[in-house]
Amino acid sequence: MIYLRLFVAFARVGVLGFGGGLAIVRLIYDSIQPFMDMSREMFANIVAISQITPGPLAVNTATYVGYVAAGIGGAAAATLGVVLPEFIIMSAVVRMMHRFRDSKWVNGALNGIRPATIGLIGAAAVTLIVPAVAGEGRLGRGLSAKLGIDISQGFAGSFFGLPVDVVSLVMLALTVVLMVRYKKSPIFVLILMGCLGAVLGV
Repeated sequence: MIYLRLFVAFARVGVLGFGGGLAIVRLIYDSIQPFMDMSREMFANIVAISQITPGPLAVNTATYVGYVAAGIGGAAAATLGVVLPEFIIMSAVVRMMHRFRDSKWVNGALNGIRPATIGLIGAAAVTLIVPAVAGEGRLGRGLSAKLGIDISQGFAGSFFGLPVDVVSLVMLALTVVLMVRYKKSPIFVLILMGCLGAVLGV
């Protein structure tokens, strides 16, 4: 039954999704493949939408995939699947953390998990970087056409054998500068880049 399959698939994300958010992007991507043949670019779009809509990434993605796969019932099954294990596990962990907060074993485990979480986020970056800077929707192509610049495809260079959109790379770098150097709000940066992309993409 599709509802049960959706529930189990996203319950797996809920149980194994250590780090949450971007740290479990790769796990989410692998989990949705049995339900739809989703390209990395389409998945990157879902991640982008999830970042600008209320709610956690895993919940938003589960709702979307469940709805596409089996309508409202599928959305409910997938969302419940990803939320229920997290709720149960966090309830247990909070109780244990309060009881064993001075334990060297617990503190050692947390010290080991922190760098692993950074690695998981790095894996998410690897999954998303190709569709972000070398996907089908290239802003550089449209911009070069508007400016009358004779660049055959509107980009230059290559990444893993794929054409790289220079405009997307500039926007990526600008985002890092705004976030790290100028401490701008993620909401502000997302809205700014979305507006810039909308203008360049028209």
